[in-house]
Amino acid sequence: KSGKIYDGKTGGEIVSDMIVKTCLSSKLNGTELVDQINTQIAEIYKTLEITKDTTLNAKYRFSGTFVCLRRVGTEIIITALGDVGYRLNGVEAFTGQKQIDTDNAKIRATYIKNTGDVTGSRRLLYPHLIKQFAYQNIPSHILGYGAIDGTPTPEKYVNLFYYPASLIKTIEIFTDGYYYSLPKTGQSIQDWEEMIKKIDQEDPHKYKTYKSTKSLDDRTVMTIDL
Repeated sequence: KSGKIYDGKTGGEIVSDMIVKTCLSSKLNGTELVDQINTQIAEIYKTLEITKDTTLNAKYRFSGTFVCLRRVGTEIIITALGDVGYRLNGVEAFTGQKQIDTDNAKIRATYIKNTGDVTGSRRLLYPHLIKQFAYQNIPSHILGYGAIDGTPTPEKYVNLFYYPASLIKTIEIFTDGYYYSLPKTGQSIQDWEEMIKKIDQEDPHKYKTYKSTKSLDDRTVMTIDL
């Protein structure tokens, strides 16, 4: 949302690259893993000489969220930060949906119901989406939320879970493009996509039953059969 490009990449691309590489190479979990990634992002700011900009305005920070899952001995250890979710055995689910997103989705839904203007609803929200950066990594604010962005991420937003590996049969990791609902039965990618098709038929612009900040969101799901 900053509109900035660095060597052909957005800040989001750069930070997501760094998150993946660090999660694969590091043995750390929880806040230690998050701190390691943030330190590396801060070094990138120095290299690009944008530290002052990122200090003054969170809009210019390279922001990302993630779920990192590790098998360590007899345990599965999961670090979860932000609006990436996971589900175990098709039952126990974690989502990091932000209150600010819920509030913005309601603003958009009200606007569309009053005007019928779906296209303009995203433009209406843009100032709100920019404003929400003021709450990023601010745990004292009711609308605060956590992210990787090269500054300290409060421990409040870093979720660390331990599960006995012997009890876990399936794991699904999914982005917020699937947050409208979760498949009631089945854990295959086809099950997730069938669910999205039904939702698109019922509420194609996502302002009635399945309120969202946009009509169509990018989505990714990974299914793991243990």
